[in-house]
Amino acid sequence: MFGCQTSETGLFVTQLADGIMGMSAHDATLPKQMYNKGKLEHNLFTLCFRRELSVSKQGVSAGVMTLGGIDTRLDSSPMVYAKNVASTGWYTVFVKNIFVRSNGGQSARADDELEQVVMKIPVDISSMNGGKGVIVDSGTTDTYLHKDLAKSFGEVWYEVTKRSYSNTGIKLSRDELLRLPTVLIQLRAYDEFPDPSIPPESTTGLVGPKLDPSSPHDVLLAIPATHYMEYSPSKDLYTSRLYFTESRGGVIGANAMQGHDVLFDWENGRVGFAESSCEFKEGENMIDPITGKVIDAGEVGENRNCVLGRPSLTYECRESVTVDDCLDDPNKNVAGFEKWTSVVLSSGTSSGMSCEDALMNNWAEEEKPEVSCDGSGLCFELRPCEVSCAEVMTGESGKAPLTPASPTEGGDICEDGLWGACDHTCEQSKIASTLMSDGLCHEVDELRQTRDCHIDACGRLDPCRVPFVVHAIIALRGGKAPLWNRRAEEVLADALAKTVDSEEADPGNEVLFGAGDVKVLLATSWYKSDLVGAEGVGEEDEEIGMKIVVEISIFNANAKFPEIVDVEQEEEEEEENMLSMEEEDADSNTTFLEKFEKVEGKVEEKVKKVVKELLPHGHPLSTCEESDFYPLAKTALDVHAELGREYFLSDMISNMKKYEILEVAYSEKSPFSDILANNELARESQVITSWTIKTDVGGGKVHDHSWDSNFRKFFDKDNILNYVTNIPLMTMALALSLIICAIGLCCGCSCGRRKRSGRNQERVALIAEKKKGKYAKISSTRSLDEGEELGLESSSEYKDNIDSSEGDVEMMGEC
Repeated sequence: MFGCQTSETGLFVTQLADGIMGMSAHDATLPKQMYNKGKLEHNLFTLCFRRELSVSKQGVSAGVMTLGGIDTRLDSSPMVYAKNVASTGWYTVFVKNIFVRSNGGQSARADDELEQVVMKIPVDISSMNGGKGVIVDSGTTDTYLHKDLAKSFGEVWYEVTKRSYSNTGIKLSRDELLRLPTVLIQLRAYDEFPDPSIPPESTTGLVGPKLDPSSPHDVLLAIPATHYMEYSPSKDLYTSRLYFTESRGGVIGANAMQGHDVLFDWENGRVGFAESSCEFKEGENMIDPITGKVIDAGEVGENRNCVLGRPSLTYECRESVTVDDCLDDPNKNVAGFEKWTSVVLSSGTSSGMSCEDALMNNWAEEEKPEVSCDGSGLCFELRPCEVSCAEVMTGESGKAPLTPASPTEGGDICEDGLWGACDHTCEQSKIASTLMSDGLCHEVDELRQTRDCHIDACGRLDPCRVPFVVHAIIALRGGKAPLWNRRAEEVLADALAKTVDSEEADPGNEVLFGAGDVKVLLATSWYKSDLVGAEGVGEEDEEIGMKIVVEISIFNANAKFPEIVDVEQEEEEEEENMLSMEEEDADSNTTFLEKFEKVEGKVEEKVKKVVKELLPHGHPLSTCEESDFYPLAKTALDVHAELGREYFLSDMISNMKKYEILEVAYSEKSPFSDILANNELARESQVITSWTIKTDVGGGKVHDHSWDSNFRKFFDKDNILNYVTNIPLMTMALALSLIICAIGLCCGCSCGRRKRSGRNQERVALIAEKKKGKYAKISSTRSLDEGEELGLESSSEYKDNIDSSEGDVEMMGEC
């Protein structure tokens, strides 16, 4: 979509922005157009607004916009969902209550329930939500609520602050600003039947049973004074941008969205809110757990190619040939191949380069080896080579024996026994190799391992395999985010799983998850300002440790995995079936009904085949029963309970110390070195929060997700054109349509005949109730003469019950 702007008027002349991009639920908007063209997998987007104490016409760092998905790595609370009550146009929520909380606080969760009193403001729900309703609009800077709230809000404001409420500038110290009331807005929940794995009393962003026992799963949006009070550096004044001016409806503007990751989900009819810093700090190391490299803000959400580790030599050329190949000439050279193995570090995204292509990309066209991947996180190359028969016969190369290379010659550049990515088979592998004196990495066969996993390609993208994920933010005092790497992720995942599933923590209970179910989403610096949840503590914000965002998959062992479709084989079978059908139809002895049944069956097969072709090849989604979810929701709650245990972090850090490669964990290369050596730092660490995310939305007894991402492609313009131009398919469809029409016509006539017969019976019954009078018998072919009376010849005896033979009335228009 492109536009040409030729002039500016109004505010656009003086403000930084040169225009407004419409993002409402309308077909002409950018997200919807990208979705229609298949550029976005989902018809939704998120806006994540940073917390800023001041504004500038020169602009400030505002946050992040994500199209087609949600990036939860910076969120500090779960995404909770309000219902979007409008199907098109503005995203509109239903406001049920307004509260004011004394002594401020940045979060929907109170810092101190004893010190922070919550008072309810009387609301006329019909007026508040009248007109266009209450819209969530990032294009409106300020927040506007119903005018009837002004008086009661002002009274509560004065009771708490001893100041009169107004929209004029006032002088405030930072402490006074932080003590101003926090406004809380209750929004109707999206889910009519709440997820049992999400406890409302402890989930940040939900109303909870104390404020509203009847609707504890409603959304609670917090607007602290640092968001609704706008600071002017030039005047050194704070001005409230919370207005009570609307006669019907209202606007939740951009200032209310600050400090939140806001989801606009047209696809599912909801608006989501998660508390978040939305802050990619300049110079801060946001570490990619896969590559160990710093993430640039512009790279977030980009499509990625498959990432592979350095290839290791699994077996040499002479191991691929046998003595029998040299019997005719012991002096010749014979062709063989070397087998090289690479660990998949990241399988990438569907639109990126596959692992096979990534391997082939390193070779010239004429030198390309045979490549394959086994689906469990390993890829292989068979490189052509030659070996002398003398070497094959003796088993010796005639070269100096290989010895391990010293660190100065190669260092730690070979695969060092760390787990690779979790592949679509729900397995991941690791190998270990040693750099030898020939400059090559040689695999140590006995150290290759494979284990179950439920992240990455086998993670939350398949909602039936992983219906729930638990997010947790772990803050480690003294941790060093810039040193984060794959080994650190493995140490953490292993210790986390062992601590949650330890016998000491929960004796005799089943394993809740394994180390292969833990994925680190983000490792970033932990600042002093994060301790109180404020935006900063002065000009210099002290870095005190490291925050780690982890995602724990809750796996459904009862999920059913569909078979992988061989599209080429299906095409060959379809052609054979079509030829066979044409031959059978040519048989003069075949009845029309038999032909129709065959046509109907072939149409069904064709449709199934087209749908199968649209599935991601080799990665079909699974199906499951609704009943599978309830025990898994309890598992998620059990994980929360463990994370909240008093000595959980102390136990986890103890398990980190027991890790098999302890000397590396203590080395200066480890982000954990200080915390492992200092028990005081361990005691000051904390699990900041944890929450559960249900990976899918929807109901029904059976969740069949195999159509979800391909239903839109099935009705793609090009696919429809292919169907229309397929003469055999269209012939079948036409025959099927004619049969349906014929059946419908017959059914319609039969139903009409029965309906008219019923009306005639009613008329006969009315006639029978007449006790006297003359009635003329009216023929369907004759009208009444002028002045002639309508009636029948009088009967000498009145009968209450008339036989059908005595009261027949002629019917017209029969089929």
